[in-house]
Amino acid sequence: MNTKPESSLPDNEIHRTLATICRSSSFIYGEVWAPNELRTFLSLTAVNYTKLPLNIKYHPDYNYESELLNSIQQFSLCSQEFIASRGEGLPGRIWLSKKPEWILDVTNHSEDYFLRHLIAKVFGVKTGFGLPVIFEDQVLRVLAFFSWEILPRDNGVIAMATGQAEALANRLNQDSFKSNSQ
Repeated sequence: MNTKPESSLPDNEIHRTLATICRSSSFIYGEVWAPNELRTFLSLTAVNYTKLPLNIKYHPDYNYESELLNSIQQFSLCSQEFIASRGEGLPGRIWLSKKPEWILDVTNHSEDYFLRHLIAKVFGVKTGFGLPVIFEDQVLRVLAFFSWEILPRDNGVIAMATGQAEALANRLNQDSFKSNSQ
């Protein structure tokens, strides 16, 4: 049985939205969760974005950027088999509530609250933020963003990201309409 969601929405549009949100905020990694065909759970898609360069202060004898990039890649790799049902973990709660959520420090929460708690701890993830991509009251995707430093809740970032998610939902609906009419 294939647990990965179908990739019927244009990945380049979604990737572009992740990039815009990361570049307009202090989040350095963004990922996408999608419902399976039966809409019984979410799983992580292959679409993600890492903001480069990472703009890290360097020590002459140590390459922080290389270590951070490795941590981001490992966090992403270790996350690939996770799934979330409605209300479970950050993506599942967003799927259920249809509202953005900001977690100041994901390592301060249990696995029940943040499913990847231990992975986040190992690879240094701190702040998490997610929001739904909604069209006609249906969550099409959940976008999640992470920082390797503590970021206080920023209502400006939430508003900007919400606007980006709404625009993405409209573009995806237009693409879907074009595909169905051909």
